[in-house]
Amino acid sequence: MLHASHLPRLLKEHYQLNQLDWETNYQGYQILQNNPFIDNLFYVDTPKASQNRLVKNWEYQKERYDLFFNLINTIELEYCCNENDSRYYRSSRWRREHLGKKSYYDVMVDACNLPETYYGRKGELFYTVEEHAKAKAWVEKKKEQYDKVILVNLSGSSLHKKFAQARSVVQKILDAYPKACCVLTGGEYEKDDVFEHERVISWVGKKNFRTAALMSCYMDLTVSVESGLPLVAHAWGAPCLQLLTAASPENHCIGAKNAYWLQSPIYCSPCHKNPQRYWGCPTSGELPACVWFDEDEILKKVEEIFNAKAAYHLSDQPQEVLG
Repeated sequence: MLHASHLPRLLKEHYQLNQLDWETNYQGYQILQNNPFIDNLFYVDTPKASQNRLVKNWEYQKERYDLFFNLINTIELEYCCNENDSRYYRSSRWRREHLGKKSYYDVMVDACNLPETYYGRKGELFYTVEEHAKAKAWVEKKKEQYDKVILVNLSGSSLHKKFAQARSVVQKILDAYPKACCVLTGGEYEKDDVFEHERVISWVGKKNFRTAALMSCYMDLTVSVESGLPLVAHAWGAPCLQLLTAASPENHCIGAKNAYWLQSPIYCSPCHKNPQRYWGCPTSGELPACVWFDEDEILKKVEEIFNAKAAYHLSDQPQEVLG
């Protein structure tokens, strides 16, 4: 959904639409809320809807609209291979050549038959002025006590998107920066991964994705595994370090301001797979081996980011994205 969040503006502009309706699930609703280019945002409870019901609904909707785009699995199946896809068993070199050189944002542009002149766009999230003011005030209040406030994301949606070294890495960051504070974020399933420290704040299971996404705009740094949160930080142009496993930097990072990344050191990364059972994947500590990074390299990247000459200024961002 984040890789589709730039589409409402582009669809309205290119097709000269009088009305744009968008149907999405809970995750998508958080992302597209307040989008001024969507006239009607419809919520569908996908966990309760059978595949048959969804397909029948799509067939019905096609008859009601002049244009209809079904974006389900556009990236998940077309550019990420799961176990029932023959490309899953091809060489990593083949997948990198065919699936690893294109931004997922551009993949979504193609899915809506939009021209290549729209390539290179980033995602868009829209919040009220009051929401921005509240988020900024929270960070500024913390800055009275700490000189750096760092957002750390514990996990994405899959096992190969788990920040298995979060505790150790955060401890090293706090040791290296005695006046820094780390804020942990994640869903209900990450509650067991929360750890205590006098300079660690946990939002895990407490704040939803939309809230954490806005906060990334004002943080000194976001450190995240391959998930949605760094995409939002990239959209803001905010400093972000992304730990890549299945995707390549071309898929996720290239072209964003203040974007930094590390590719997993395992030989098979990036694999461009979306495994369910992790057939053929090397494992380590009951997890896919790709989740283990060189912690010293992470610390070097953090130092590089904090030493970067190019300062991040919120005012650099388009007002319509912020407002």
